[in-house]
Amino acid sequence: MLAALIMGGMAACDDADDTSAQDTTNQSGPSGISTACLKELPEPSVDSQTPARLNLTLSDFVYSFEEGRHRFTHDRRFKESAGIGLFIYRGKVCVEDGTSCADACVRYRIEPGGSLTQRDHHFATPLDPDRITLQYWARDDAGHVMTLKQEIQTKGRAATVMPN
Repeated sequence: MLAALIMGGMAACDDADDTSAQDTTNQSGPSGISTACLKELPEPSVDSQTPARLNLTLSDFVYSFEEGRHRFTHDRRFKESAGIGLFIYRGKVCVEDGTSCADACVRYRIEPGGSLTQRDHHFATPLDPDRITLQYWARDDAGHVMTLKQEIQTKGRAATVMPN
């Protein structure tokens, strides 16, 4: 139940031996990559020294209080801007100032120069105020691995996306 309230749409990930929580931004090769989350991805198909460039925009926050938690429904927009397609293969959401996390294998495809908008996702926390972190791991079509992290501060009915 907690994971469902925190994640808002991600399936559970069994990554007990996963070391990809380390910062692997722009590294290529298999070291530090979760084999559980990567095993279903196709092999890299592009020869490029330049990695994909991925950013995340959170918008349209709507507050509600449900089952003893402050719930913030919102849209997530991933955008690739270097012209190299990618797969987001893992996502993690932490609430309660990083002490309670839900982690999941995902498979989101973003085409070169394209975007993906996920409407009506949410996170929920019992704390007010709280610091929420969203983190995603991705591999581009050239095999470069990257991490994307976004922090949100909540207070009352307000959610503020912090600059990276």
